[in-house]
Amino acid sequence: MRGKYTVGILIAILLTAIGASFYFIMQFFEDNPNQPQQPTSFTEGIIIDMQDTSVLVISGLSVDDAKNMSVEEALEAGKDAIWFSLAMDQRSRLKLHDEVRVGYTTLNESYPAKGTARTIEKLNE
Repeated sequence: MRGKYTVGILIAILLTAIGASFYFIMQFFEDNPNQPQQPTSFTEGIIIDMQDTSVLVISGLSVDDAKNMSVEEALEAGKDAIWFSLAMDQRSRLKLHDEVRVGYTTLNESYPAKGTARTIEKLNE
């Protein structure tokens, strides 16, 4: 009887250790800042300006209006203006005056705001 009790205790300890290991591994990957995060917010607008790995997206403008405005005029006429940092593969697929939908997690409090694009897709292709 004593052997069965010892085996039961060892199995319980082993299962607890495996469960705890699995839990802590999952916590690590959830909280790891290097893991890609799903966007929590989205915005739609027109790309008004482009730099190396950043694009300025302004909402509230039509593509035709945006083509006839300078960046300063677009900033005054548009609603929200956000500089988004992009990965090189994201940037290579975009061009000036594309209408886009950008997913992001956080923005800083400047004007125009700044953030990192988690997802970006062209609209009306």
